[in-house]
Amino acid sequence: MEKFNYQEPCCIERTLPQLLKKYEWMPFQTNGDVTVEKILKAVSHLAGNNLDITICLPAIDVIILRIFAWYHKRGWLKSLNILTATDQSELIRNELPKELTLTIVDSADIPDNYGLLVIKGEQSNVIVNGPLYAAVTPGICSYTAYFGKDPDRISQLTDTINARIRVADAKKKKAAKKAPKKSA
Repeated sequence: MEKFNYQEPCCIERTLPQLLKKYEWMPFQTNGDVTVEKILKAVSHLAGNNLDITICLPAIDVIILRIFAWYHKRGWLKSLNILTATDQSELIRNELPKELTLTIVDSADIPDNYGLLVIKGEQSNVIVNGPLYAAVTPGICSYTAYFGKDPDRISQLTDTINARIRVADAKKKKAAKKAPKKSA
């Protein structure tokens, strides 16, 4: 395997797609200087132009949300699932277009350094597991990335988060049904 498993912000858009096309699955590291925006630019095109994205991280901020709004404005982002450690639904709804299909859930057991980005497209799937920062955050960061269509591999990497999203979304809907109706 080539010695490109260390990704730099200047080169990730070129090197990571090359490596994923060649190996499908690979670990890589950064110095905390590769942001979510750089990762998205590097790999989202591998999935296609009709994207369903799931992102799980401790907290999401305006920078990341505006990247997703930009993807939606371009017609690439069709749906977005966001799982954070705390309820950030107000911030998310304020930053994203109303017409975007959106699932927002929170789960207190998301660790501080956790991140998962799942990009499903009409051509393929890309999954990146590792810290997802909006800004440079110095420190050694380790990632695992996958590119392909193997349902077993995709399931291995995403089942835990997909289950959390389903459970949290079901609880939220159940609570909304039980909530007293506001009178007009």
